[in-house]
Amino acid sequence: MAEADWQKRDRETAEGNPRRPEGEAGRAMLARMNESHAKLVAWGLVHIDFDPHDTVLDIGCGGGNTLARMAQRVTEGHLVGIDYAETSVEASRAFNAGLIEAGRMEILHGSVEHLPFADGHFDAVVTVESFYFWPSPEESLKEVARVIRRGGTFLLLAEIYGRDDLPEGIRAKVAEYSLTNPTPEEFERLFRAAGFSDVTMAFKDGECWIAVRGVR
Repeated sequence: MAEADWQKRDRETAEGNPRRPEGEAGRAMLARMNESHAKLVAWGLVHIDFDPHDTVLDIGCGGGNTLARMAQRVTEGHLVGIDYAETSVEASRAFNAGLIEAGRMEILHGSVEHLPFADGHFDAVVTVESFYFWPSPEESLKEVARVIRRGGTFLLLAEIYGRDDLPEGIRAKVAEYSLTNPTPEEFERLFRAAGFSDVTMAFKDGECWIAVRGVR
């Protein structure tokens, strides 16, 4: 990507507020993220097994593309998206209007800190590019584990993780947005402390991507 394109992308991201998208700038950023995260999502979802009848949650569902992709595999179950930004909820509902109308999906306004679901409600939970912004990551991960049934799976996907060779520009963004960006070792510790007994990771060659998979 040319330098001018990177600058334009960074400007659009800043205007849209990735921590909590708002207004027209937020809607434009969410639409762009549906496209820019598509390859990460396609790669990452390979690392989780879905049954067609599963009940699945997407935390920080953003523009709704991840939910739509999972719906291609969860054909008889139920998908739920949740996001604490109302603009994201609106965008995700618009993107998945047909699935919502068919009763296969619902999208709620709420926070990972207090998930409005019973213990063990979900067979699987997924989050894409949202963990960076979670308040109290340790406690939030425990809340995620709470709503997953015993033997169920949590999959976390991120375009970056803590590593020594992160480009300086990305390090600057981590600092600018106060992102939580653990190393693989820190991810494993966090997942196990939250109650995930089996933790595995995958890394994309040529990228800084990580897929962290925890089994409850």
